[in-house]
Amino acid sequence: MNEFANAALKFPVALSSFGVERLLGVLPLGDSDAGKRARASLYKAGDTAKKEFSTNTLLFGAFQFTDKAQSALISLASDAVKLKVLKPSYLWNAVSELVHGSTDAFETVATSTSRRLLREQFGNTFDVIGFVNHVDAPSELSADGTYPIDEQIEKLYARGDYPALWLIEGLGERYAKAYLAKDKSLTGLLSAGKGATLPDKAQLMMHAGAGIEFAKHAVSTLNPTSTNAEVDEALRTFLRLCEDNCQERCLGAALESLGLVTRTWYVQLVGMIYERLALMNVAASEYFWHGAGRAMYFSPMYMLPGLSPWHAADTEPPNEVAKRNARAGVAWAFTVVNIRHPEITANFLRNRADEITGNDAFTDGVYSTLVMAGEMVPGHRFVTGYCRYQPDRDDKEAVEAWHKWVGTDTEARSNYYRQTLKSHGRLGEVFRYHNLPEFIAAIETEAPAM
Repeated sequence: MNEFANAALKFPVALSSFGVERLLGVLPLGDSDAGKRARASLYKAGDTAKKEFSTNTLLFGAFQFTDKAQSALISLASDAVKLKVLKPSYLWNAVSELVHGSTDAFETVATSTSRRLLREQFGNTFDVIGFVNHVDAPSELSADGTYPIDEQIEKLYARGDYPALWLIEGLGERYAKAYLAKDKSLTGLLSAGKGATLPDKAQLMMHAGAGIEFAKHAVSTLNPTSTNAEVDEALRTFLRLCEDNCQERCLGAALESLGLVTRTWYVQLVGMIYERLALMNVAASEYFWHGAGRAMYFSPMYMLPGLSPWHAADTEPPNEVAKRNARAGVAWAFTVVNIRHPEITANFLRNRADEITGNDAFTDGVYSTLVMAGEMVPGHRFVTGYCRYQPDRDDKEAVEAWHKWVGTDTEARSNYYRQTLKSHGRLGEVFRYHNLPEFIAAIETEAPAM
């Protein structure tokens, strides 16, 4: 209780600091040297306070919701001064947001089945957040300068098919943190020596976890007033750590973590980081929005009925490629988190498929995560159960929706995709959007990886 109380005390500090920082940002003096110094100090104070409660799901969700509302009010005030609110399109967009949220909220709790599945979805998401935040693994090296990685992998896999994926990701983060603390110019963490000989099944999410630590290390140096040169330097640090420490076949898993970290803990920096990253490394910028989409799903704020990560994935990214990656990222997380209950997906497709129309990014996210989970836990019983699931035949709408967005040969397709990607050393590609049938067909013309 004392830990919760101490964290709660930091809540208003973070909100007020970020609020004043944003307010200064829309005022003329915010661009002056003094204004930038003040904004940087306020942002640092808010970020420091936020770290005290960022692993508490309830507090962090309340913070995200209030911070977003606070940001919206400041934007509204700025738009009012600029007379933007007088444009008919402005009012129409605002009303559309309200109608969209109200409709989603009603559909989410409209029936007893929907309410039951919503409870199960909440339970799944809280389970996963718990696995990620509370991995029982050291974040420091042993006294002799080593890390008990084999012992840790064996212990975490013993926890079961479902927790293993998330626990191994957390282990990868702690493994990287321990070695990065010793050597900031770290090389070869997972691409040489002991790291390169870890079990194949652990490599994808070990890379994803290491990428989380590399991203935190790089992005923590930035604030909303950082110059392009400062952002570029942070991105070079992140990209170097990924390239110098990752196996090429799993590199995408580490690169994607930049979007996950930025959208989760540094939301004000998303735009500026993406803008510079797109100029520096186009492929990395695609992984970035996939990771951001994954973060949208895990945002406690979007657990509230009427607030949709699918809507965020359609409105936050600045272009079509980014939107597809964000939607695929949401679908990736949505599928694997709820893989024990495929009827959650079936209910979503039956009632809310309008949120994912227009492209195949949802389907890509589903198959990509089945490929990843099947690789991480060979013979994963929940992957098998999901692939073989079919909605009640009497519910024609559910059956048609499932066949359209997931299909009837899911097990065969996901296994074929996984085997092809693995044999060509391209498993890391499931951490960004592809039209998978076309992508698989293209790489089949390449020579298999040695």
